[in-house]
Amino acid sequence: MKTFMYSLLAVALFSCSDMSDRSAFTGEVQKSNTPPVGTLSSESIYQLTDTFQTQDNKSVTLSAFAGKPTVVAMIFTHCTYACPRLTTDIKNVESKLKDEEGKVNFLLVSFDAARDLPDTLKRYARDAGLGENWTLLHGDEEAVRTLSVLLNVQFAKDAEGNFSHSNIISVLDKNGVLNFQKEGLGIDPAEISKVVKQLIQ
Repeated sequence: MKTFMYSLLAVALFSCSDMSDRSAFTGEVQKSNTPPVGTLSSESIYQLTDTFQTQDNKSVTLSAFAGKPTVVAMIFTHCTYACPRLTTDIKNVESKLKDEEGKVNFLLVSFDAARDLPDTLKRYARDAGLGENWTLLHGDEEAVRTLSVLLNVQFAKDAEGNFSHSNIISVLDKNGVLNFQKEGLGIDPAEISKVVKQLIQ
């Protein structure tokens, strides 16, 4: 399966900077709701069995997020421009979902396997004012690369250990199937929040 997923990786790379707003694809962790991997759809990202560490240094697989829609993006904490803006964009989505509090996962996954260890991610979450519905994940390089392929997120590491990457917010349904994506910075949160509300219903 991983061989197939790696074959999906595109070669185009986008810098860690503002990009035009365009659709890329339309279409609190509850372990008690986690379905067995064998029961997941073949399109589910939750079939990825790699282990990640949360900002609280707890080991989880992505299937731990099953049971709720999940809003997810990939970032790295040393990014000084695009990643803070991407995080703010998701916070704006969260603000549109106040009536759905506790019914949505907000997930940030770091590109930076070397530097973004759980303590660093916890500090980033605190400084960004991220609440209890947010989870930040650290994984090894292979796990991060595989997830990036599944989310259509391109990235590359430079000589200084920083990353050029695409800026994409993805929405997964409760079973981990990619339902919607929006690429760019400064996006309208109403569009994504509408998708999430439909998934909750």
